[in-house]
Amino acid sequence: MEHKEIVHLTQEYGGDWAICHAGRILHWVEILAEGKPYDKEAVWVAAHLHDWGGYPAWIQEGVEHYDRSREVAEGFLRERNCPDPFRDKVLEIIQCHHGGPAERSFESCLFTDADALDLLGVVGTLRIFCMVPRNLKGAIMAVQRFREMSLKAITFEKSKEIAQKRVEETDYLLKKFDEETFGIY
Repeated sequence: MEHKEIVHLTQEYGGDWAICHAGRILHWVEILAEGKPYDKEAVWVAAHLHDWGGYPAWIQEGVEHYDRSREVAEGFLRERNCPDPFRDKVLEIIQCHHGGPAERSFESCLFTDADALDLLGVVGTLRIFCMVPRNLKGAIMAVQRFREMSLKAITFEKSKEIAQKRVEETDYLLKKFDEETFGIY
């Protein structure tokens, strides 16, 4: 796969937001893999394509972003004649990046956990507040929804341990926010 083209398109569709999110996911996957072998190329490609369906160029109302991202990625990978096993693995990762069946690839499980961890803690809370601009109550509710979704999606014990620490950070941050706003938001 041509990384330069994928980075360019990810930047075009999702800006620095998408590029930085992909980079953090790749760091988390490396940490969570704990030295076990995995298909780094499939994970790299999925990290850059997994949210394309949620960006303005591709979004479709009433269609979950992971479903739309899988659809867009499938066309993109077919146009580039990617071998079926590689394409299938990337598509599985994208489709299941917010959770999926237990019987899926190691790469998909790693990716799900990495994406979930990026939605928790200080970074996750701040990301979510950015997604819900000028609506503090809505942002707090979104943080709580994403927290529950992320915790349900996580597979590995190491991820669960990290997630627990990040949930504590989130709870502390929201508590301080509530105190400093006098609950007026």
